[in-house]
Amino acid sequence: NGLGDHESLVEKDTLVSGSAFYYHNLRLVAGLANALGRREEAAAYNRRAAEVAKAFQEKLYDPATGKYGLGTQACQAFALYMGITPPEARGKALAVLVEDLEKHDGALTTGIFGTRYMLMALSDLGRADLAYALVARKEFPGWGHMIEQGATSLCDHWEYRDNTFSHNLPMFGSVDEWLYAVVAGIRPAEDAVGWNMITIKPCPGGDLTWAEGRYASVHGEIRSRWELTDDGRITLSVTIPPDTTAEITMPCKDGEKIEEYNEKEAAWRPAPESNRTGANTFKCGPGVYQWRAPWEGKK
Repeated sequence: NGLGDHESLVEKDTLVSGSAFYYHNLRLVAGLANALGRREEAAAYNRRAAEVAKAFQEKLYDPATGKYGLGTQACQAFALYMGITPPEARGKALAVLVEDLEKHDGALTTGIFGTRYMLMALSDLGRADLAYALVARKEFPGWGHMIEQGATSLCDHWEYRDNTFSHNLPMFGSVDEWLYAVVAGIRPAEDAVGWNMITIKPCPGGDLTWAEGRYASVHGEIRSRWELTDDGRITLSVTIPPDTTAEITMPCKDGEKIEEYNEKEAAWRPAPESNRTGANTFKCGPGVYQWRAPWEGKK
C-alpha cells in the first residue's frame, strides 16, 4: 500500500516498496529497543524482520533474472539498500539495476525514495561512478536539468514546468545526503548514539578534483576534505570532535604507502600501524589528521 516510489517515472511496484519499508521499520524498532536495553523486544523484532526478509526473497525475487518485482531501478534499489538482498544475490540484483540504467541511456526513472536508495546502493556496492554520473547529468531527468531550466531550488517533480506544485521542496534533496555521506564520506557509525562514533570514508569520482564537507554534530564540527594533487597523490584531512571515536578510510588502493603528517615535526611520516583496523582504515580519537597516498584514479 501507500504512495510507493512517489514521483516515479515508470510503473510503481507498491508490493516491493511496502514490504521493504515494513522490513526497514522492524529493523529500526529493533535497534531502538536494543538501545533502550529492552533485549527481548529487540530480539522479537529482529526475528520478525528476518521472517519478512525471507518471505520477500521467496515471493518477490526471481533468481533466474535477478529482478525484484517489476525489476525497475526502484525495485532493485529498495532491496539492495535496505539490506534485504542476501550476499550471494547482490551481484545479480545490482547487475539488473545497472542494466536498467543503461537501457534508459544513463537516466534515472526513480521517485523520491528510489532515488535516494539507488544513489546510496550504487555507491556502497562499488558503482559510485554511476551515482556520480546521475548527479552530474544535465539532461532530463535530474538535478542538473532543473538548474538548466532556471531552477534555483529543488522542484517537487522531475519535469520543470509552470504547473508543478512547488519549485521549492526538498523531496529530491537526498542528493545532499549523498554528497555528505559518499563524496565527503561523513557518516555516523552503525551503532553510534548521537554521533559518538563516526566513519569517514570519502569516495572520489566524476570530474571532481577535491571535495570538502562539514557537519555540526552535538560533539562539535566534523570535517573531511580530500584533494587530488598534481604530484599524483590524494590527500585527506579530517577533524574529529571531542568525546568521539572515528574509523577513517583513506581512499586509495590496498597496499599503497600511506603517509601521515606529523605537525610537531612538520613532516610526512609512514602512517602508524598501531591504530590500523584494515589495509587503509585507521581508528582515531579526537583531533586533526592528514594523510596522503599515491592516486591512480581519474583526475
